[in-house]
Amino acid sequence: MVTINNDLLNQIDGLEISERIQQWKNAVKDSHWKLFCDRERWTLASWKETEGEDIQIRRAKMLRKILENIEIKIQDFDVIVGRLTPDVIGCATAFDISGDYIPDIWKDTAELNITMDASVGLDAESLEVLRESVRLFKGSTAPEMTYKAWASIVGSWVTDAEKARLKDPTLDTGIFAQSTSVLMWEKILKQGIRSVIDDAKKRIEDYAKEPETDGQKLIFWESVIMVCEAAIHHSHRYALLAREMAETEKNGNRKAELLEIARICEQVPENPARTFHEALQSMAIVGVCKNYENPMHNNPQWGRGDQYLYPYFIHDLNKGTITLEKAAELLMELVGRWGTQTFVSAESLKESHQINFAINNIMLGGVNREGLDSSNELSYLFLHIVGLLRLSSPTVGLRWNRNTPDWIMSKAIRTNLVTKGGIPLFENDEVVIPHFVEDGIPRDEAGEWCGLGCVYPCLPSRAEHYGSEGVAAVNLAAMLHLVFHNGIDVNGRLTGVPTGDPREFSSFDELYSALLTQHEYITHRVFELAAIARDEQGKHLRLPFLSAMGIEQCMELGQDLLIPHPDFTMMGISDRAIIDVTDSLMAVKKLVYDEKKLTMDELLNALDADFEGPRGEEIRQMCLAQPKYGNDIDEVDRLAGTLSADSYRIIRSYDNSPFRKYIIAREGLAWHYFGGLGVGALPNGRKAYEPLNDGALSPMRGRDKKGPTAVLRSAIKAGFKESFASVLNQKFSATMIQSKDSVEKLVAYTNAFMLNGGSHIQYNIVDTNELRDAKIHPEKHEDLIVRIGGFSAYFTQLSPDIQDDVINRNEHHM
Repeated sequence: MVTINNDLLNQIDGLEISERIQQWKNAVKDSHWKLFCDRERWTLASWKETEGEDIQIRRAKMLRKILENIEIKIQDFDVIVGRLTPDVIGCATAFDISGDYIPDIWKDTAELNITMDASVGLDAESLEVLRESVRLFKGSTAPEMTYKAWASIVGSWVTDAEKARLKDPTLDTGIFAQSTSVLMWEKILKQGIRSVIDDAKKRIEDYAKEPETDGQKLIFWESVIMVCEAAIHHSHRYALLAREMAETEKNGNRKAELLEIARICEQVPENPARTFHEALQSMAIVGVCKNYENPMHNNPQWGRGDQYLYPYFIHDLNKGTITLEKAAELLMELVGRWGTQTFVSAESLKESHQINFAINNIMLGGVNREGLDSSNELSYLFLHIVGLLRLSSPTVGLRWNRNTPDWIMSKAIRTNLVTKGGIPLFENDEVVIPHFVEDGIPRDEAGEWCGLGCVYPCLPSRAEHYGSEGVAAVNLAAMLHLVFHNGIDVNGRLTGVPTGDPREFSSFDELYSALLTQHEYITHRVFELAAIARDEQGKHLRLPFLSAMGIEQCMELGQDLLIPHPDFTMMGISDRAIIDVTDSLMAVKKLVYDEKKLTMDELLNALDADFEGPRGEEIRQMCLAQPKYGNDIDEVDRLAGTLSADSYRIIRSYDNSPFRKYIIAREGLAWHYFGGLGVGALPNGRKAYEPLNDGALSPMRGRDKKGPTAVLRSAIKAGFKESFASVLNQKFSATMIQSKDSVEKLVAYTNAFMLNGGSHIQYNIVDTNELRDAKIHPEKHEDLIVRIGGFSAYFTQLSPDIQDDVINRNEHHM
């Protein structure tokens, strides 16, 4: 356990945003969404030059071409360099990854919609570059070739299921193994990427001495050398640019900064980082190279930044080679840059994510490999910086354990008060680590887990496939819709399996059994399709830089990440809408089977009419009045637990050989908006196509009537013990949580939930009246941040349905 310098914590509390960082913040605020075609230009050039070569080498040469030629820029306020585009906010396209995924490029207006509420203009020359790239790659990308393979086996079933929101994501989202996971930051910082090149060369030499039959290993190591050398060259380009700028710089201080940028970029990431500044610069270059290889969802992730960066931070402070103010400014620069990186998402992702800021994750605190709490002064600084920046991203998670100190819990709640939007969230080491151990992961390795994107726990030592191969979530509410319509989805397609007319079910058990039948049919088919995708994708895409920086075993095996190996592969899924289905099943049980106030025919007719017609609202009110999860009602809470256990049993019953079984983590995003678009009216009183319940363990909005602790008791009884994490959102009045006493109460409240087995909790600390005003007067609330499901976003950038969803959640008081 680290000995904490309390004086240093007090100094951190006194830090303010520097003039330089404020200059950057102003530039971000003044910058409009921008799309740059430069990556696509060099992608095109390389692909034409390498026609006929091995896919592994082609992808390596492509990245090298990009890194050697793409436009770079050092802004006046930059001390750390390395951006995806020359502007402070900008995004690149990835037609080589995802095919024709931006419909607007074919419109004559040249206005491209890149978020739910923002568009960008593009000049004619740039637009033609994008169109040419689509023409070149269309029909041959990994997602498109996988869909072709799927169609040859199951026809239109996949696209039908995706349109019905029974499963997600679509493949054009560009999510591949490890793309959204953390890199081997500790190794990169300690050894530099020249060590990876040396390792690859040594393996090639050894191969030559004792040749094997697998020549693909040689090709892989050659590709690694190529991309790592290109990353070093990219850093040296910044060094050269900085020296050129220094030659004409009149301001002495800025001239010195530019020369220091040059010196550091000549050192890292090629060589080991020796200082805190060098460590952050190394991460910036490696992170942007990762992003260039696949701009779709390939944003850098921090992982346990307070752990691997701590030795550099505390050494420099103690030695006096850096001031606390300077260290904070450097950290703020990289946190802010990664937190404002944008991307152009596929259409389906706009619904499930709502925003286009890349969701990266900083995981703080938690136990170390020896099982001791590892919270330190850098953990505290990260929290303080996030509070000062007040950005919607990154996602910040605090790993809780029973020895988590009060000083960091208090700082976390105070940070949440400043940011308002669930930053940070809390996840329970004492739930996550035992789950990994039960799954056969050594305890010391499990102790290094961190968050992927929003909430999902992953291991930096293993390639995480969550979200790839078309597997992120299945929609139990949409499955219940299938039950009510004998396998027919909201679009009138037979995507489920016929389970009979529910009007003829004689008992609640028959209804429940039909739901499990639909679940097994849909989920196992999704897994079967994923296995096909796993075999297919590597034929059409490789990611040599991600492979070299992401997983140690890739070098040992001599193979790209997109050729998965059972020894280092993890797969997971989120089984969503359990609470929506629980409340709905309870309503059917009470109204139709127990109390017989409605016939199944009357109920189904009301649902199909979306509660319109003569008795529509009457029946809806009857549905709303039934027992709801979140009110400490044993019957409904235990039903949620039963459904959770049965869902787990179905998922784990799938034989995923030779890989590990799928794990379950029930996270957030804005999935409840996306998932709701595939679900008609439900017996819980929800109308057709409205958002489902947010998160995984959150009550139906507005229906938790007995206060916040009743919600916690329901969550603990429901258990969801099968899941590594289950998102629970709560909203508290900001005006009621301001005093030191109220902060301490919320700390104690959080501790109590975790001590009783809660896996995850996060808080919107914002007044409902402020949210209502922000919807009417968005110009007055541009910086208002709210927690959606597993991530935070600017309230004014959200769709009206999600804004209403957050507004209508119950506002609790301590």
